[in-house]
Amino acid sequence: MNEMDEQLKRALGRCDPSAGFADRVLVRLAGQKSPMPARRHPWNLWPTARWAAAMAALLLLASGIAYRIHERRDEEREAKAAKQQVMLALRITGSKLRIAKQKVKEVESGDAKMENTL
Repeated sequence: MNEMDEQLKRALGRCDPSAGFADRVLVRLAGQKSPMPARRHPWNLWPTARWAAAMAALLLLASGIAYRIHERRDEEREAKAAKQQVMLALRITGSKLRIAKQKVKEVESGDAKMENTL
């Protein structure tokens, strides 16, 4: 061990108390007005604090659930609007396809009539 370790070992080593130490402690304890009160847990000091904490936790839980319900309703509304837009797009596409089909038939029937006349 180096010198610093030795110094620390001596400084922090055990030593016997001075003579009469126990007597001085007992006299001092007897001279106190009241013994130290037992430490109480904070929850025992404020019973209303427990109720307030429970109510706050309940409020947080309820607000979280309400927020999630609100989010889900918004998502359902958006999904319904998207579905309506898709259905409208399909109807428009279907009508345009019918018009194109009619024009193709007209062109084909017109070509057929021209071939018959030749």
